[in-house]
Amino acid sequence: MHSVTETIPLLPSSIGTQRHLTVHRFGNAKQGPKIYLQGGLHADEAPGMVVLSHLVKLLEAREGEPSGEIVVVPCANPIGLSQRMQGHHAGRSDLGLGGNFNRSFPNLNPIVGEQLARLQREGRIGDESSVKLALREAATTLVARDELESMKQTLLKLAVDADFVLDAHCADEAVVYAYVSNPEHPAANLLSRCIGSVATIGGIPESLDFPAACLLPWRAAKHFLPDVSVTEALTATLEYRGTRGLRDDVAMDDARGLIRFMEAVNILTPNGTPQPQSQIETCHTTLNCVDYVRASAPGVVIFSKGPGVQVYPGEEVAQILDPASGDRHSLKARGSGIIFGHLYSQVVVPGSTVAWIACNSPLEQEPGDPYP
Repeated sequence: MHSVTETIPLLPSSIGTQRHLTVHRFGNAKQGPKIYLQGGLHADEAPGMVVLSHLVKLLEAREGEPSGEIVVVPCANPIGLSQRMQGHHAGRSDLGLGGNFNRSFPNLNPIVGEQLARLQREGRIGDESSVKLALREAATTLVARDELESMKQTLLKLAVDADFVLDAHCADEAVVYAYVSNPEHPAANLLSRCIGSVATIGGIPESLDFPAACLLPWRAAKHFLPDVSVTEALTATLEYRGTRGLRDDVAMDDARGLIRFMEAVNILTPNGTPQPQSQIETCHTTLNCVDYVRASAPGVVIFSKGPGVQVYPGEEVAQILDPASGDRHSLKARGSGIIFGHLYSQVVVPGSTVAWIACNSPLEQEPGDPYP
């Protein structure tokens, strides 16, 4: 398969220093749907980067061309990849300007409305392609003031007009799971089966993370143009297990799962016999049904149950040990569901999320970001 590799420079961070993004493009968006995939936005989460590196090689070796466009950014955060503190890689938050790299992306909604109004005045509103044009033009109006803004804006410009946006991450220690923007989207269940998701959580978080920043302009366009048939993008965060125990053969299987998804949504034509989808039974739930188990005291967390285990209300998930006094505090599940991930660093402070459970009924949610 033919590919084009593009290097996009970011604004300089300091005198004599300039980073860049490497983008791999396959096919043509004018001929069909577009899928955008990125990894390493949290730069200390390596599995997604390895999966997408394999994906690029699989696509390059493949016969034929896609029925649309595939855009892959294996390393979406060169800023975070460069951050070290006394030998420790700190890739989740920006150490210069502060803040989680996957938060506070630009909100394009007001600009999309302006672009759609302009296209409407010019008589250029027709179908979904005109919505995509408005999304692209809205993103091009953004002006970056620093390196971090230029990185976020560049990623958004690459992805905002895509029909599918897949952002590859991992947890500290977890099974494969996913967050999807709309669980009712026709491709949401396909995605879960193709990647082998143990738990798939539907909904949009309050924080403006990357998938939400890509999705909300589509919803703004649908609201602005109620008479135009628009199928909003499916945006998703794919969580490929944990930060430890990365295996090359498993990452290759994960890349093949993404190929299966692109075949299922007709971006790729199957080569030979279609590969079987995962037989894992997915727990489908929503954000308001997730039990974020939080530390009740400072100390060392000792887990009683691991990822992938079914738990029931009142069942112990972990204990918090104060090594100085020997006191222990039991942390218990509030609902019935599957533990799909937990913290790797075992020294905790009160209020920090130590485990997360996909439950089957709504739970009262504490205020604040469970994953700051």
